[in-house]
Amino acid sequence: MNIALWILCGAAIGWLGFAVFHANARSGLLTSVGIGAIGALAGGMMIAPMLGAVIASENAISPFSLVVALAVATACLIIGNLLTSRVGR
Repeated sequence: MNIALWILCGAAIGWLGFAVFHANARSGLLTSVGIGAIGALAGGMMIAPMLGAVIASENAISPFSLVVALAVATACLIIGNLLTSRVGR
């Protein structure tokens, strides 16, 4: 359940970043959504456990890991936007 939620929220962050803040405007919407989803998945699976996110049961939703996943997805979008703006010059 957490994995699907991380991917959906990361994709939503990618869409929001593209639609509202024009992040990765040169690369396109699918790239922004993909970067957000992959960033959230990496944040939820790798970084959240390092920071102490504990899941009580397999189907339980961990709010802390969701916050970490969204933060990592946002950071990945910012880094992706910086990289594409540097390459395009």
